Amino acid sequence: MKVKVISVFRDKLTGKYYTPGEVIEVSEESRVLDMESRKLAERVERKAPEEKKEVKISLFEKEFEKKALIEALKSIGVQVSGNMKEETILGKVTDLDEESTVKLREALNA
Repeated sequence: MKVKVISVFRDKLTGKYYTPGEVIEVSEESRVLDMESRKLAERVERKAPEEKKEVKISLFEKEFEKKALIEALKSIGVQVSGNMKEETILGKVTDLDEESTVKLREALNA
């Protein structure tokens, strides 16, 4: 885990000197706890992973979540997957015949 040096110290294992502001990698929890207790370093907070924003796709003059559009396409028999790019999905929609387009509108309640 990463710790930020808050006081000058010499590493007892490597003999290297660290100065305040440096961020170092420490693999042992016990060593991190020792540094913290002696006010030599503090843990660097891990940033929480950002939530992925749901991608919206414009179709039939409305916005649909990518996931909902994929489910609707699957329900009418079109082969699509969640890792497809938006352009690919829209390409599948434009390749639909008139009857399938109507079915897609119904599946999306558009």
